Amino acid sequence: MPTEEASARTLLIIVSVIGVIFTVVMIVLFFNAAPARSDIPDHRTYTDPAACLKCHLRGTEQSPTMPHLNVGNCNICHRLAKGKKPK
Repeated sequence: MPTEEASARTLLIIVSVIGVIFTVVMIVLFFNAAPARSDIPDHRTYTDPAACLKCHLRGTEQSPTMPHLNVGNCNICHRLAKGKKPK
């Protein structure tokens, strides 16, 4: 019969494994949730984050407002739409 100490240790290991799996899944989902950049000339000739902020900080009729804080590099999360190659 397992002791009380062994049961607590087993529970801690199980909860830790579930926590690690949950954390990894959430990180993967977070980076895959960002929408791809549309295939327009300004997006194909990406220069720097300041160019993105020029359109997306306040938003215009053609560009949506950036719904998050500026993280410094848009390409970390936002990729060009699949099948499109940046020039």
